[in-house]
Amino acid sequence: MTNLGSHIRYSDMANEPQHNLTDDELRALYAVISKERMGTYLFASGHDEQRAARLYIWNALVGEAFHVPIQAVEVGLRNRINHALAAKYGGEWWNSQPFLDLIDGDRLDDLNLVRSRIKRRKQTLGTGQIVAGLSFGFWVGMLAKRYNPELWSAHLHSSFPHFPEDRGRKSLAMEAGQIVTLRNRIWHHEPIFKRNLMDDYSRVMQLLEWLCPVKHSWIKPHCKVPQIMRQKP
Repeated sequence: MTNLGSHIRYSDMANEPQHNLTDDELRALYAVISKERMGTYLFASGHDEQRAARLYIWNALVGEAFHVPIQAVEVGLRNRINHALAAKYGGEWWNSQPFLDLIDGDRLDDLNLVRSRIKRRKQTLGTGQIVAGLSFGFWVGMLAKRYNPELWSAHLHSSFPHFPEDRGRKSLAMEAGQIVTLRNRIWHHEPIFKRNLMDDYSRVMQLLEWLCPVKHSWIKPHCKVPQIMRQKP
């Protein structure tokens, strides 16, 4: 249903003429969005209010289009890292003292927060719930240098079997870090139109292929980023 709805919106934007807003409509938009927030779009549009409004919508639509491939990467990455952690610390790695002694304060805080949420819902703690509840930032943080000797020196290529043999943990961490930065800007409704979004898209799709070539091929036909890029005001 989500993909169908997105397809309708993309088609509407491509085929329907972009009508100008009235002065009253523009004032209403600026009141609810804020002049400060719209200022970024106004500046980029040469202070053309009509174009700024179209750029604002386009920014939202291209962010929406990134949801499909970024979601695919986030789920794939956390499951690959879960595989490595289970191989090193056992299926309940999140309850293993050697693991808890190893992780940094941010990772420990994230883990404790997820455990608390699960308990508040009066659910039984389990690896599936822990993995699903932890943030993208947690998983990318697990690729940091501090975990290389203990975890990735032995489990990188067994847990990421499609990752190029001539690349190491640092390369994977850098690519994932770029994607989580983009993801956070989109999820917090920030402007992304100044970025080289085709480079971003290529990076997301490359990491997805490293995670699983089958998933990459399955997801790619449903990714609308290149189509929306061609519609930029």
